[in-house]
Amino acid sequence: MEKKAVILGNTKSPMGRPEPYSWFVLTYTQGLKLNGYEVVYLDYKSHSLKQIKEKLISLKIPLIFTHLSFHFNLRPVEQVLQMQRDVTRAIGAKFIHVTMDARQNDRYMGDVSDAFHMAFVGNYEMLENGRRAWRIPSFYSPYSALCYDKMASYAPDLAFKAVFTGGPRTHPDRWDFIQKLQKRFPIKIFQTQSSEDIRHRTPELSVSAKCILGLCTGYNISGFIDVRPWQFLGTGACMIMRRFKKMDDLIPRDLYFGFDKYNNSDADLVAEYYQRALKEDTTAMREKAFKYIQQNHSCKVRVKEILNKIEGK
Repeated sequence: MEKKAVILGNTKSPMGRPEPYSWFVLTYTQGLKLNGYEVVYLDYKSHSLKQIKEKLISLKIPLIFTHLSFHFNLRPVEQVLQMQRDVTRAIGAKFIHVTMDARQNDRYMGDVSDAFHMAFVGNYEMLENGRRAWRIPSFYSPYSALCYDKMASYAPDLAFKAVFTGGPRTHPDRWDFIQKLQKRFPIKIFQTQSSEDIRHRTPELSVSAKCILGLCTGYNISGFIDVRPWQFLGTGACMIMRRFKKMDDLIPRDLYFGFDKYNNSDADLVAEYYQRALKEDTTAMREKAFKYIQQNHSCKVRVKEILNKIEGK
C-alpha cells in the first residue's frame, strides 16, 4: 500500500492559482511524492481545530507535517497542542514541526514532547534553543529547491537585465539598499503575492534574466538561508546575492556573485557584478549552480533526509 502523509498548513493559494504558495508546502509536497508518498492537504487557516481534529482522526494517516502550530495570531497554542495530543492518542500520530523562520526563538518555546514527535528547523540558533525548550528530537533542515530534470528554455518576455522578487519595502535596510542600487542600474521588481507575482515562472525567469538579486534578511542568523538561493540557483539563475551567516557550509561561492553588507561600497561591488552579468558568458556558472543544487539540495534529497530521521535511520 502506498505510504501517505498529511501536510497541515497554509495549503491554499491567495492568488487563485491551483498550486499552494507556501514554499514549505510546495517543496514538502514534491519531495514526499518523489519519495513514494501520497500527500493529503489539510488547510490550517480555513478549518477550526475541531474540524482538523476530526479530519485527522478519520484519515488515520499518522505522519503529519505542520508549520503553523505556534502562530498565536491564528490559534491559541495550548488549544493546538491539546488537539495534537488527542489525535496522537487516537491514531498514534507523529506530528512533525517544521519552521524556517529567521529568528533565534520560535513563537512558542515550551515543552511539546506530548504533542510533537520531532522538529526540523531552518537555522542553528533556533535549533539549539528549541532542543532545550521543546524536549523533542530536533534537526537542522533548511529550505530546498523544487526538482527539475533540466533548465528551462529562454523566454523573451522575461529577458530583463536585473530582477528582484519579493516585498522591496518590507524590510527598511533592504529597501534602502535597493534604492542605492537603483541609482546605479535599473531593477525590474516583481512584488510577491500580487498580480505581478512571477514565482510560477521561476525556471523561465532564471534562464532569461541577466541576473537575479538575492537581497536577503535574516543574514545575521546562523544557518538561516531564505528561499531565493534554492529557488533561483536551483533553476540556473545568475545570482548576485548577500551572503547568509554559515551559507558557505551549504552553497559554494563559485555558484554566484556574493557580497556581505548593505553599504555604499558593496552597492558599488553589486554594480560591478551587474556589468559582468551583462557582458560575460555566465552559462558555465549557471549550469554548475543548477547541477549542484539539484544534486545536493533538491526537495527530493531534503525530504529523504527528513524521512530517514523520522524512521530512525
